[in-house]
Amino acid sequence: MTAPRAGAPKSWVLALLLGALVFAVFWPALTHGFVNLDDWYYVTGNARVRGGLSLSFLGWALRAVEADNWYPLTFVSHALDVELFGLAPWGHHLTNLLLHAANAALLFLALRRMTRDAWRSAFAAAVFAVHPLQVESVAWVAERKNLLSSFFILAAVWGYARWAERPGRGRYAAVLLAFAAAVLSKAVAVVLPCLLLLLDYWPLGRWRRGWRALLAEKWPFFAAAAAAGTAALLHARLAPLAELPLRLRLGNALVSCALYLRKALWPSGLSVHYPYYLDAITLPAVLAALLLLGAVTAAAVRLRSRRPALLAGWLWFLAALAPMSGLVQVGDRAMADHYAYLPLAGLAVMAAWALPAGRATAWAGAALLPVLMAGSGLQLRYWRDSVVLWQRALSVDPRDPVALRYLGLAFHEQGRYADAACEYRRALELDPGFAEAHNNLGAALAAQGDLAGAERHLRRALELAPDYAKARDNLARVQAAGRR
Repeated sequence: MTAPRAGAPKSWVLALLLGALVFAVFWPALTHGFVNLDDWYYVTGNARVRGGLSLSFLGWALRAVEADNWYPLTFVSHALDVELFGLAPWGHHLTNLLLHAANAALLFLALRRMTRDAWRSAFAAAVFAVHPLQVESVAWVAERKNLLSSFFILAAVWGYARWAERPGRGRYAAVLLAFAAAVLSKAVAVVLPCLLLLLDYWPLGRWRRGWRALLAEKWPFFAAAAAAGTAALLHARLAPLAELPLRLRLGNALVSCALYLRKALWPSGLSVHYPYYLDAITLPAVLAALLLLGAVTAAAVRLRSRRPALLAGWLWFLAALAPMSGLVQVGDRAMADHYAYLPLAGLAVMAAWALPAGRATAWAGAALLPVLMAGSGLQLRYWRDSVVLWQRALSVDPRDPVALRYLGLAFHEQGRYADAACEYRRALELDPGFAEAHNNLGAALAAQGDLAGAERHLRRALELAPDYAKARDNLARVQAAGRR
């Protein structure tokens, strides 16, 4: 570790300024509502969460698998919000803002503790705080799991820096406890032991003790990660290899990783949903992605003796992104902006330590941060309600049937059944085998009095998905209405 830099501001002052920066950018989220993507699972449609905190709720949270995931601490945080704010959206958004502000402050405090470089640490944390890629994680209530797990990961990193300065059982146990809390918030936190090894390389410089010793001291972390990862895989609804071969998964992982890097450098075309288009994973696209990622890796390795932070930051980006790479595919997304939340910290470190030391970093921040803040402000507007959110997704990709269906659902919730039916039909033009869209179209037609049309689409939904309980219920209601 380097010596403290003269004239550096107090840590608490810069940490408070980072929190103020977060609220300066993200405060409009307090006026936003819930959206119709996953907020229902976690808050608005979850009867257990809506009941608030209780002993029975805590028992349920420890056992519950919702949306194919096990997130006990995340559910506790949502139930606590209900206790404090009821179902007023602003309170749930406020918690997200506070967590993101805390994450930016923790990243700064950990980097400053390990590097003793206040200006670069503040620059990296500020980029992490206000980058447009972070909007999805902060503005989307359902992404509480991402913010909460990142909070505990960064708390563990800060605690690990303290332990590295003066090892002790209490400090080690505190890091292990933070890791457990991170995993109980979101399983992707299993990557933390690898991140701690990167910190041993830079900035802590502990790698000279030998990698065997460093691995041995972290065996409880790796054991806990293996157990948590196994549990997550058992609970998740995974795409079968026959449906999505390994070569396509690997190709998508490379292309997506390159796209995250592009969006970090030029954050345009951001969307809540990126469909998995198999025809987009072409050999030229995969080779181009491989060339880009290989070139950055080679440059970081080549410069490692003079600027080890570049290699450490790049490997942080790759390692933190690995659990969401799609090699183990969950859901229908090819990628997602919120997957880049914690990985972005690595790229921010690369940017900060590529700059000259001292106040030159502050001047670079003064030039870059207003641009990022403006971009985040623009992106934040798309999250104010479900209609605007999905209209934005369709402006990015007009051929996305999932976005069309969710836009239809947003219209449906407003009682605009004809508009909803129009969007469902557009989704079915793109994907005639979309069972959910057939079910939704049937419900919209029933609401308009077209019982024959409704029954036709509901029966088609059941042909495509015989176990589709919602379609079966809707069909029963339509048939009962026809007999009256």
